[in-house]
Amino acid sequence: MATENMKLRVKTGEKDGKNFWDDCGVLFINRNPAGEITSIQVRHNMFPGVDMVAFPKRADDQE
Repeated sequence: MATENMKLRVKTGEKDGKNFWDDCGVLFINRNPAGEITSIQVRHNMFPGVDMVAFPKRADDQE
């Protein structure tokens, strides 16, 4: 089973045509061997210690 990790970023400013970003969390996408999404979890720095899910984590999902 594959897990994809994606950074969550928020634009914090712009100066002289440059954008400034702050990493604010991580998105974990768990897939089964067929490549289908089995669950999605979000960890965000505004909610430390809280696991948010798009749909529930299954027992065989890995982090």
